Amino acid sequence: MRRRDLLLGAGATIISGRASAAQDTFPDRPITITNGYGPGGSTDIAARLMIEQMPPNLGGNARLVVENRAGASGTLASAWMTRQPPDGYSLLISESSSFAIWPSMHESGTPYRPLQDFTWIAAICTAPMVLLVKPDFPARNASEAFEVLRSDRSAQLDYSSSGAGSIPHIAAEMLKYVLGKGALSRNIPYRGGAAAVLSIAKGETAWGVASLGSAAGQMQGDLVRPLAVTGATRFPAFPDVPTFAEVGLRDMEIDIFYLLSGPAGLPPEIYARLNRASVAALTHPQTRERFLGAGMQAWNAENTPESARRIVEAELARFRSIGERTGIKITGG
Repeated sequence: MRRRDLLLGAGATIISGRASAAQDTFPDRPITITNGYGPGGSTDIAARLMIEQMPPNLGGNARLVVENRAGASGTLASAWMTRQPPDGYSLLISESSSFAIWPSMHESGTPYRPLQDFTWIAAICTAPMVLLVKPDFPARNASEAFEVLRSDRSAQLDYSSSGAGSIPHIAAEMLKYVLGKGALSRNIPYRGGAAAVLSIAKGETAWGVASLGSAAGQMQGDLVRPLAVTGATRFPAFPDVPTFAEVGLRDMEIDIFYLLSGPAGLPPEIYARLNRASVAALTHPQTRERFLGAGMQAWNAENTPESARRIVEAELARFRSIGERTGIKITGG
């Protein structure tokens, strides 16, 4: 798969830390943290929240820059990262779509190997997804929406996603699979979660499954109607939105994992230092609160390079199993 790398002109965010007495050689220039989506989506938000508290824990004159390289559900950015020097100055925040779904469910795979071509540094956060409908969707709750999507009317009710093969796309196809053959809605892919949610708010599409991180702002403004979340429990910031299990669909429990990585071959002393700075940032009370407000939960379990790699292994197995069970696969791209 050969594609042109795309850099969205949204402007970079730079966070600077105070000078430290320790004059280490790393970092002695800005660290660029790339994500594979456009501005305003959950991966972009996670990256910008992540870097706020990292500089003080890296020492020196640490600076971190967030860069957007959107395309193909984050896989363009992932492929680009494998070509960068393993020096700690080029890092990637990616989510399940690029490191698990495309490698395990795309008909021709990806040009990178998730377990061999990256140095996994830390887990950043998780987020459930949420079923959204446009304001005038002909259903008052999730159960009524399921009946609409099972009916002949579903063929006229397009749904949005953050890209072909993204985890919201796969979740919507899983919902159609669970609802049965009558669910005929067509996917309309957008370049990122923010654009996909906006399309529902504007009525360009009728419904969609989105990361709660991408949807939180529109939900708070009552511009879209949330009907159910994919998490095991209701999300603290949106306690009135039931889980899919509560409305009768237990097969829809799917969270998104967001991880920090670099190219393969990153020196152990560098990725260990980046891991420590990441963990310190994620335990900061203000950071944790801001993640929650943005529809995500900062990681609060074991968080080492080894545990991050185990998440990748588990996600690859999970989506490989989903593909085999449902027949859902990604084509084209």
